[in-house]
Amino acid sequence: MSSVKRPVTRCQNLLRGCALAAAIVLLSGRWAVAQVLFVNGQSIQDHVAELKSQTIQRDSHGYIVPTAAQLSDFRNLADGLRDAQSTADLELLVPEATGLGYDVVVLNDADSNYFGLQESSPVATRKGWGSFFLRQNATNDALVEVVHPLGDINTPEISAQVYAESGARGFLLAGAHRNANGLGTADVAHLDQSIFQEVHESFADSGTELSVWQLHGFNIDGHPAFPTGADAIISNGIGSVSSIVLGLDQGIDALGDDWTSYTFNSLDVDDALNVATNGDIEGSQFSGLAGTTNVQGQYTNSVGGEFIHIELEQSFRIDGGQASRSLISQAIANAIISAVAVPEPSSLAMVAMLGLCFVGQRRRET
Repeated sequence: MSSVKRPVTRCQNLLRGCALAAAIVLLSGRWAVAQVLFVNGQSIQDHVAELKSQTIQRDSHGYIVPTAAQLSDFRNLADGLRDAQSTADLELLVPEATGLGYDVVVLNDADSNYFGLQESSPVATRKGWGSFFLRQNATNDALVEVVHPLGDINTPEISAQVYAESGARGFLLAGAHRNANGLGTADVAHLDQSIFQEVHESFADSGTELSVWQLHGFNIDGHPAFPTGADAIISNGIGSVSSIVLGLDQGIDALGDDWTSYTFNSLDVDDALNVATNGDIEGSQFSGLAGTTNVQGQYTNSVGGEFIHIELEQSFRIDGGQASRSLISQAIANAIISAVAVPEPSSLAMVAMLGLCFVGQRRRET
């Protein structure tokens, strides 16, 4: 009789274990269906905060440099995610994602549905390649990107709020400190060969009116030549002032007299667009924060999209607390929404001249 009862007992124990595991997963608000990870009731902001806490730290030597094969495989995976139309499509990506150490995840919060790729647990086995999401009900082709989640304090939090409020299509979050294995070793903004860049190119290639909004941080104490009170430096990486750059600059200035933004540009100091954004200050003065060597910017501009490189001073990111972070998040989100309807190039000079009425004078007084 014992030879019969023993296998039955093992089966019962296995079923009990599965039931207990399922109960634990359900209580946590997460469950797996065909190995796609579903997360319900968590906002994109809270999810990004959770992912940030798992970022590979500075000088940890925890960042794994991807091989050529891994770069190619992840590009295929990102293309599949980009083209997915249903849960069934996402399920087909699971084997390849698992092989690369990733989960295919669906995030349902109160306002939007997101799906993406994030590194699997446990944290000790992660490679520091980042997390990547698309919005199911996107209203524009914008991508919001965070390349320095630890070095540029509070940029993930601001970027997540921008993403939530703007209707943007994609969100890319780097997975390691830029100096994880030493100086610049994981700085995806300047690495041609990274998983982040592969996903950026995949997502960018599908955009019909592509704009990429990449947030960074600076401390004005490290830039003594900058005008006193510079809170933001905006650039498209190629030295011009587009309608989108102009709109964001004026949107930040409109937050009130306590906030001032400037643009990097290569225009003459008396050019109407420089005056509208910088007053009588040359745009080239901000070249140190221009993003001209940023690889995502170079690719975006090469495929006819627009790259918006946004440097935020500590006044926005730290000193003003949550109130200032919410202000700048809303200003950027509004600029993304407004960018869907871009003025014709011929109208830019007129827009710039109108901007002189309320921008130029105050800039000269700083």
